[in-house]
Amino acid sequence: MKHLFKYKSGLWLFMGLLFSTVGLVSCSDDDDVFVPDGPVTLTLTCNGSELTDLDFGSYGGNALVTLESNAPWEIVKSENSDWLVLSNRSGDPTITNTPGKEDEPRYIKITAERLGKGETRSCTVTFKALDKVKSITVTQKQALSADDSGWESAVAASQKMGSGINLYNTLDACGDWFDWDDIVAAETCWGQPLATQGWFDAVAAAGFKGVRVPVTWYLHMDENWKVKEPWMNRVEEVVNYALNAGLYCILNVHHDTGGGDHAWLCADMNNIESISEKYAALWTQIANRFNKYGEKLIFEGYNEMLDAQHSWVEPVEGGYEAVNVLAQKFVDTVRATGGNNMHRNLIVNTYGGGGSKTRLDNFVLPADQIQGHIMLEVHNYTPADFSNLNGTLDDLPDEEMPLWTREFEYMLRNELDLLIEFSNTNGVPVVIGECGAYDRIEDEEKAKYGTFIRTYTSERADINVFFWGQLIDRTTYEQLYPKFISAFTGQTN
Repeated sequence: MKHLFKYKSGLWLFMGLLFSTVGLVSCSDDDDVFVPDGPVTLTLTCNGSELTDLDFGSYGGNALVTLESNAPWEIVKSENSDWLVLSNRSGDPTITNTPGKEDEPRYIKITAERLGKGETRSCTVTFKALDKVKSITVTQKQALSADDSGWESAVAASQKMGSGINLYNTLDACGDWFDWDDIVAAETCWGQPLATQGWFDAVAAAGFKGVRVPVTWYLHMDENWKVKEPWMNRVEEVVNYALNAGLYCILNVHHDTGGGDHAWLCADMNNIESISEKYAALWTQIANRFNKYGEKLIFEGYNEMLDAQHSWVEPVEGGYEAVNVLAQKFVDTVRATGGNNMHRNLIVNTYGGGGSKTRLDNFVLPADQIQGHIMLEVHNYTPADFSNLNGTLDDLPDEEMPLWTREFEYMLRNELDLLIEFSNTNGVPVVIGECGAYDRIEDEEKAKYGTFIRTYTSERADINVFFWGQLIDRTTYEQLYPKFISAFTGQTN
């Protein structure tokens, strides 16, 4: 029920008796406005915490403020704040002390427009409930493009890196049917040819700005956890291919995680000390080898890390905690090597690379010695009936391949919204390190998917998307799906 605070004199006696019985208000000096019995209260919260200020990133967005007061209230903005929109400007008490009636907090939606490349801006929003006044500062900060040393920030790298592609099933390939010291066999055992400079050049020419280079290490480490020199040399050679082509290069630890007995890098709190020790030894070697490399080389700590039971759904107890411990260990280990690695942009992943609300809520971004050099990675193969994650398309004829539909768009949008919120709330870029579209789907339909996943994310947050699959032939360097590549990279044919 809505409460009014100005009354005709003929109703005064009746209303005065009514209010005295429910204890809501008493008469003020002007016999016109009612105030609560006792002190005026005004509480402002956002996401369950007391609201003191709001910081919107350059992409803007929304914040929902919960207002509770036992008096009529109003909201006033400072000047030069047209970029900030309030859903409500005034209202009646939300706390009524009326028997049998629950209090009804008022929810105020505060929306900040997109800042774009404009300068940082701020304004003051003042909440008033009679004599009770609370003011908050609302800011839209333009992310730093570099740290004090001039090293490119994670946000700047994200904005320059755009869409990317994976060098898949190559340096990450693994197995037990070949001599692990045979570098050629190790690189080609999953059916891909040796990586070449020509392929990376073709990737850059197609409009991609970044390449993720997955690497599996356990086959090439001795009993003392030392990476064998021939493998480290080959990894460095391939990284140089990417950098020579002018691409950003993401270098990671790949199938040392995941399912199978070989996956020693587990989210396992029962063995976290021994795992951490081996993990730190590996990343110390990688970081030292690439220490002198510049801004375009980014380290990704681990791939799809699972618990000791290899669970792709909810981990066993301690699984989330273990991922957070190892994410922190990765950052601390790389920073400890000094040099360029003190400033290098680093990527950490959620449990299993999942992007659900549960995965994101249970992930703790690592503390870092230097601000603005952390990114988060997840993987996204939604819709499964378009990426063929569930294998349902393998036996269908070409004429029955799916089209890109509004239903697919809706499914994907709901998941991308979680990443957008995470990025803007935490001020960190998000990398979708893997996504996919089944190769036999028509190029035009894949192009619709490519346009959607690129533009929906890039227009709302600092998010990069990397494709997992064959887009450019590894030997002829031909673009296999030119319409998709053009849509995914934002290039024009």
